[in-house]
Amino acid sequence: MKAMVIFVLFLFVGFLTTAQDMSKSKMLKGVEVKPPLFTGIKGTVDVIKATDFGSIYDYLSEKTQYPDNFIKRITEGTAIIQFTVFPNGNLGDFQIVNSVSDEIDREVIRVLESTNGMWIPGKNNGNSVEMQREVSVTFMRDGSNHLQLAHKYYKRSNKKLMKNKPKRALRFVNYAMVYQPYSDALLFLRARTHLELGNSDNACQDFNRMKALGYDYIDGYLKEYCEIDKLALVKRD
Repeated sequence: MKAMVIFVLFLFVGFLTTAQDMSKSKMLKGVEVKPPLFTGIKGTVDVIKATDFGSIYDYLSEKTQYPDNFIKRITEGTAIIQFTVFPNGNLGDFQIVNSVSDEIDREVIRVLESTNGMWIPGKNNGNSVEMQREVSVTFMRDGSNHLQLAHKYYKRSNKKLMKNKPKRALRFVNYAMVYQPYSDALLFLRARTHLELGNSDNACQDFNRMKALGYDYIDGYLKEYCEIDKLALVKRD
């Protein structure tokens, strides 16, 4: 059974780009970086000029199955999966950045794995290299408002934190993150909560995530709480 599914795709290669810019080259410190390109066609790793290829959005929309038990529980939210596109056009190193449920995480990874050989690899100065990509899949019921749900749990979390109840605060902010995982306000609140709990590594993970998403105001917190070599990286578990 199909559900209302929204797809958002981001690219991480030291900068964040929008869907419209994904096939364009970027200059990073004198290196011409061309991101990986999904083609939807097996064996396209050696294609030189890529035009009129299929969209990863369309592929995910067609292939992703909505689990029956997922429907019964009325679970919804945004799953974020990071992965590496290798020079041979295959994918690997899957990392779950934001989870909706184990079933959904596995389903998105399953569909991504089925695209092996359908990618033109990223290039640095014309040389094929490994590059990381990220796909965000939002599962939403008709009439649902994820922004309102996230705001509700954000207020509850902040209230618990102000009352010196960080464990409960963490639970509520994690609920909020399911709906709005790219929110800097939520990432910052969760990082603060981790610091209150003494979990500096987890706090740094959220600070680094904010940095990777382009929230440069977090630099001061990174410098104060995190190791210097983590500044521009998204930490992996």
